[in-house]
Amino acid sequence: MKYRFKTSGFLFFPLILVCCGILLATSCKKNVIQEKTRPQCYEQLLEKYQAGEGYTDLKELQSFVKIFFGNEAVTVNAKDIPFGKVLPQLDKDSFVKASLKDAYPLFMLIEDTGISIFASNGESFFIRNLSYIEKPEEPDKPAEPEQPEEPEEPEQPVKPEYTIPVIHLTTNGGAKIDSKDVYVEGTIKAEDPSCHFSDVAVFESAMQIRGRGNTTWGMPKKPYKIKLPEKAPILGIAKDKEWVLLANYSDKTLLRNATAMQISRVLGFSWTPVMISVNVYLNGEYQGVYTFTEHKKVSKSRVNITEMKATDNEGEAVTGGYYLELENESISEPFFFKTSRYGVTAMSHEPENPSEEQKAYIKQYFEDMEYRLSRIGHSSDYNYEDYIDVNSFVNYYIIEELTKNPDGNFRKSTFLTKDRNKKLELYHVWDFDITMGNCNYWGDQSTNPGGWLMKDCVWFNRLFKDPAYVNAIKKRLNEKYDELWDVQNFILDQVKLLDGEQNHNFQRWPILGQYVWPNAVWYNTYDEEVDYLINFYLGRLEWLKNEVNKL
Repeated sequence: MKYRFKTSGFLFFPLILVCCGILLATSCKKNVIQEKTRPQCYEQLLEKYQAGEGYTDLKELQSFVKIFFGNEAVTVNAKDIPFGKVLPQLDKDSFVKASLKDAYPLFMLIEDTGISIFASNGESFFIRNLSYIEKPEEPDKPAEPEQPEEPEEPEQPVKPEYTIPVIHLTTNGGAKIDSKDVYVEGTIKAEDPSCHFSDVAVFESAMQIRGRGNTTWGMPKKPYKIKLPEKAPILGIAKDKEWVLLANYSDKTLLRNATAMQISRVLGFSWTPVMISVNVYLNGEYQGVYTFTEHKKVSKSRVNITEMKATDNEGEAVTGGYYLELENESISEPFFFKTSRYGVTAMSHEPENPSEEQKAYIKQYFEDMEYRLSRIGHSSDYNYEDYIDVNSFVNYYIIEELTKNPDGNFRKSTFLTKDRNKKLELYHVWDFDITMGNCNYWGDQSTNPGGWLMKDCVWFNRLFKDPAYVNAIKKRLNEKYDELWDVQNFILDQVKLLDGEQNHNFQRWPILGQYVWPNAVWYNTYDEEVDYLINFYLGRLEWLKNEVNKL
């Protein structure tokens, strides 16, 4: 894919700085070498080498390599250690005298027999591939009489290293799925032909299926909720009964939700749903490329909080765990409340039907928390840190502002937990298909990567009055900046994994070059859609870093 940077506006000046930096680094090469930091993956590989360990498997993608040592894996990013199958010319004049432990990596050579890591002290170390078995040499045999040549057999096609998984959904009697409330009985078959995600190439089970989503349910390409009769792992994801298929109809890259989850992993939310691009067939008819993912719920492998009982009504027991969603438009749970001070509407997913004591506790907790927020800037006695997990509110602000999410302002699709004896935490994020420049809510500014969106929203407009919170935002964004910049490589890797299947999706749904609500732009080709996503994201990241550091 041809990827282009725009050189106007905020991206042009950093480009000049980068070029100047390269010239300076060339003129001061030896000093830079001595000060360079060793990446963690180098330290991990050196430990494996010194312990005499070999690796059992290696998966190589465009921008990173994953090296498996049994159940443990070391991920090598090309930015940290350049890698390839051909050793480049290393500048011997740049070698510095040091031990392997004190040196830093120059290159990783990948061969069938193992990997060699070349270090800045002129040495290298080799970690062997345990799965490689060298064939023993056979003894010479006496010459045999020539036999007449047999016709050559046609070459067999080589099985691809990776094949996109396929989900087959079959309803009993071909019944239609036309409700978000009523489940339809049927079966599911999940195929992972290359066993990329799981050791099982095919998973089959009975299922129940219904529609899901709010606005997305009204679109031609339908999203679905799936429920199994008993817990099971699908595509290598931790076992559970409930699963989701996201249609991503408005997002013509098909990748914004998955990209946001990569940002979530970088920032370190307590739970990040696994998302995998799959082909979907419903009753034998191709439906397109979907995102297969985990349903958001309280469970050990998802939202891992205390499950409350109806009798948990006093003392420590009544303090948690609560799993709540902020939602001002589509209330779907029996119990919800609206805060008196800032008018935030919260509904309870767990417990679904809380007792009167539990209702009173969680409502009062929100009221007390908002009172503390209201005192920031007016009194030294605000202590909101006693009520909220500040780190989660820092990470949430960064991801929602960075993606320019129109739904991230505590209006909807915001999920909090209040676990037993713990603080209010923004536990995970969800719903990013109309983010990162894919929403026309702001007119001409919709395609502009600049501009504040979240800073003046409810709760945040109070938190930003506290210098300590602002400094926490600065620190977190600066320390994660390089990893956030590398999210562009994640996007390109996901495109590579699609391996052209996006073309089949847009044959089924021919919407390229057409407006689909609420697109801010629309392009004639898939590559242009991806280019726009990456350019918008990188531009937004650069703008946000610069502006946050001015606060």
